[in-house]
Amino acid sequence: MSGFAALFDYAGEVLAFGFRAAGEAVAPPAAPEPAALARLLGRTLAAFERSGRGRLVLLGLGSGALAGALAETLPSGALVVCEQDLRLVRALRASGRLDWWQREGPAGLAADASAWALLLLLDRAGVGPAAPGPGEALVLPNPELPPAAKAVFKPLELLLTRSRPAEIPALAGPPRLSCAAILAPSEPDLPGFFAQFPDWIAELALVWDADAPPDLDLPVRFPVRQMARRLRGDFSAQRNAMLSACRDDWVLYLDADERLAPEAWAALPLLCATPGVSGWHFPRLSPYPSEDRALVGFGLWPDIQLRLFRNQPGLGFVNPVHERLAGLSGAQGLVLDLEIEHLGRLRKDAATLADKLAGFDAASGGGVRHVLSAEYPSLPRGLLAVQPSPGALATPRGLVLPPEQG
Repeated sequence: MSGFAALFDYAGEVLAFGFRAAGEAVAPPAAPEPAALARLLGRTLAAFERSGRGRLVLLGLGSGALAGALAETLPSGALVVCEQDLRLVRALRASGRLDWWQREGPAGLAADASAWALLLLLDRAGVGPAAPGPGEALVLPNPELPPAAKAVFKPLELLLTRSRPAEIPALAGPPRLSCAAILAPSEPDLPGFFAQFPDWIAELALVWDADAPPDLDLPVRFPVRQMARRLRGDFSAQRNAMLSACRDDWVLYLDADERLAPEAWAALPLLCATPGVSGWHFPRLSPYPSEDRALVGFGLWPDIQLRLFRNQPGLGFVNPVHERLAGLSGAQGLVLDLEIEHLGRLRKDAATLADKLAGFDAASGGGVRHVLSAEYPSLPRGLLAVQPSPGALATPRGLVLPPEQG
């Protein structure tokens, strides 16, 4: 993704999402009086000038008045506004308060309900913690916003202001890496799942949701160890059994419908060798409705996943469904330009997916309800990818996350 035009295309697709609850519309906040707006504009411009930064990232549209005034005053390309309330964006646009927001306009708007999506959208537009030189930005909560509204943007503010570029080495030898998975014998394309693992991994640990491991042709390029235990609606227990089978210094786990591209596998030694980072989060992308498009909006992208981590004492998965790893000590990182490809929606039929979601609902004890919708927005995958600069090295880019976000 490059430039503000791509931000416009992304926001347009997400805002056009039609599966909206009745009565969703909101009234935009009242604009400040002209004198008050002039004071807010003056203070904001003064702060931007003092910062010496090349970009201003304004967190929150508010009434749209200050954002509009800044778009008219700052040099073209200097302003990006972030907004997580899509209802507000629709209301301001309908009221004519976003006239500055055009595909080739002077300022950008990054719009999504997910703070992670906004972080990556800004990165794709050349703005944010990993952006060198003129991409460095002053991040400022919109002074129009009341304290409760500013608090909504706190996670994004922390990601943008307290993350730092990771010192990923250009060369590293193969780590002692245990790859692992919990699997069902009925999963489609298990040969494709096994084929992705490179020869250099130390082992592959498998836990089958079955009474005994199935009779399959497994890789012989590295040790493969298997166990069988019934899932019984507890994904954390199954993951913990998987974790107990991993004997090496680092662990990477994937699901049967997930793939890493060869360049991502090649980058794993570099990530494991990065000083001071104990675990890595990856964006996860779900192709749908075709291989060349991906689901976006409402947390569907980038769907951040912690999948690579040091094998430390005291680690364990918690929560029966939507399980997460707990007990990891040390800093955690986010890989910016590599991703996990999640093929479940594309490869499985509707009945199989509905059964899977019903299993998630049952495991949650009624606390979560999953809905399968064909209406979610999607975009060409090329719009979500990093566009490498000519002559760029193969070293991946990453951020060391603030402790609050790890």
